[in-house]
Amino acid sequence: MTISDEVYSLTHSQETLTTALAASPTSSPGQLAKTLYAEHYKKPVASGGGYMETIMGMLHRGNTNETHRIPLGEPTQVDLDRAAECGKFGSRPSDLFLKIYCDVLATLETNPWAGVVSPPLLGSRGVVNLSIISVIPDIIQHHYDCIVRAESEVFLATNFWQASKSASKICDALVELSRRAMKRGKKVVVKMMYDRANIKMLTESHVLVDDAEMASDEVKLPKRSDMPGLDFEIVNFHQPVFGTFHCKFLIVDRKMALLNSNNIQDRPNMEMMIHLEGPIVDSLYDTALISWFRPMNPPLPLLDTRYRPPDGGYKFGMDNEYSTTWNLDGSKGAELFKKLKQEAGGIHDGDEGGKESRASFGSVDAEIPFISGTYQTITEHLNAGDQPDTHAGIPFEPPASSANEYTPHILHTGHGECPMVLVNRAPNGRPGNPDSGLHNAQDAAWLAGLKYAQRKVFIQSPTFNAVPVVEGVLNAVRRGIECTLYLDVGFNDGGEALPGQGGTNEEVSKSMFAQLMGEEKEKLKLYWYTGKDQIKPINASVQQRNCHVKLMVIDDSVGIVGNGNQDTQSWYHSQEVNVMVDNPTVCQEWLDAIRRNQNTHLHEIQKDGIYRDREGNPLTDSTGVGSGFRGVVKGIQGSIARARGKGGF
Repeated sequence: MTISDEVYSLTHSQETLTTALAASPTSSPGQLAKTLYAEHYKKPVASGGGYMETIMGMLHRGNTNETHRIPLGEPTQVDLDRAAECGKFGSRPSDLFLKIYCDVLATLETNPWAGVVSPPLLGSRGVVNLSIISVIPDIIQHHYDCIVRAESEVFLATNFWQASKSASKICDALVELSRRAMKRGKKVVVKMMYDRANIKMLTESHVLVDDAEMASDEVKLPKRSDMPGLDFEIVNFHQPVFGTFHCKFLIVDRKMALLNSNNIQDRPNMEMMIHLEGPIVDSLYDTALISWFRPMNPPLPLLDTRYRPPDGGYKFGMDNEYSTTWNLDGSKGAELFKKLKQEAGGIHDGDEGGKESRASFGSVDAEIPFISGTYQTITEHLNAGDQPDTHAGIPFEPPASSANEYTPHILHTGHGECPMVLVNRAPNGRPGNPDSGLHNAQDAAWLAGLKYAQRKVFIQSPTFNAVPVVEGVLNAVRRGIECTLYLDVGFNDGGEALPGQGGTNEEVSKSMFAQLMGEEKEKLKLYWYTGKDQIKPINASVQQRNCHVKLMVIDDSVGIVGNGNQDTQSWYHSQEVNVMVDNPTVCQEWLDAIRRNQNTHLHEIQKDGIYRDREGNPLTDSTGVGSGFRGVVKGIQGSIARARGKGGF
């Protein structure tokens, strides 16, 4: 039996970290986690002891059985039936979803916290109302629209926070939320987490951020006196040395959650965000508590209030309470705006009682798309992502149909609750890449997706070099699975070239094709990311048209999206949050949006791992960074820049 009685019992427990903290709200979530499943407990889910804990951990060899935790064969039908009982899915998931879930459940055998969530909340359900595949300002705008609607509490997590236009927008949201809270006469509790180096991490990993750091030039958060309607508390978390807090999510009032690829800083990146509603929000909430680790002052007010579906059912499109005219793109968006304007008798800047519109409108130009509430060119829209001087490489041509329009906001087709699993990983600060570092729900899900795919796998990631995923893709294509990879040329080459990091994307692409035979090579389709207004890829080191999307779709029906890159750092060290979704319609809408909003599908690498343009010329702007001495020097420089928030991560 793949799923042991112990794991089955864990997933059916009536206790979670959230319920335990609700019963003892002044306790430390991290300490509660250590005692909650004491009979199964092996190690902490979120370390709290800083460098000293990492050093002590390096002296511990770990559980050698962890590397053999997942069976090599496929789960039987009995296994799938048992797995279906180990999640609150609402309806039976697909067999593909359950096969992947079986491998995820196996990680709980030696550590009940391998998913960085209480086991009863690992398997859940929910809906995806909205996705944004676009530049950072679009995603930050939706953060703003959600934060200002909070009534009781907000939990915001980001890997890196940097004083910037994006950060200023979040600050504006906090100040506006405070104003509304003061008007209502009820404070809102706001918790925020980020990862910034701090000397105090010598002894503790979760450091409370004081007023001086909040006001520093690098952070520039509002003063507490500017947010009198908020009880605001912020934690700086990093598990030394390499255990980065790489999570990026937002939870508002336990009603909705945003899961995104971008940090809160200005970068020239195409990013991805999904808006989730349903019981899966409680799973993310539990992960947030574990990540916080230390006692909360004050506690979150909704600790004992589980997710409740909205009255009248889930709302999609512009009927959703968090939607604004910023979500309208293309000709369909223009038509919908006109309809809304007629129904409302004119849309104006709103207050907390209605949907807000800060859009500007002019005469419709057939050659200019309608994007995010205003008429502008695709280049103008992409340049909003901190690249004002980038020029289009190709002239704009109106698409043949609205189905091919550039539409960064995906208003998903209305659907019922679908099965979901939270597939996370805890931070690992120890140097090196031991097999035990793969003992987590995230890595198990990715590997299982490649192992159980029957037809195809799609992956988009800025970096791709972790040995397990490279081998997983190679094994998949050898058994006839079509694997399509959308990667960035030159993304963080300096860091990826460091010893033990796996190499640059250009190195990996050549190596992968060199290991495949003739027919096998046809099953591996590798592309360099190319902006929608560009005729060829631009090296990411130029900082003009980069992509930071993190998505895997298996057989067009099961999707895994969130914070994790396909590089060594994400596979072995960083804390990540991802959700696996069992819904073919949502997956197809993601894939369609990626095709519409990029030109990547037009720029395939040839079967020797090298990209050549139509004239047969390779890219001339390659960084040339490799894994030799020069690569080490560049890598050290890149790592320092990344630690300062100036590099890609």
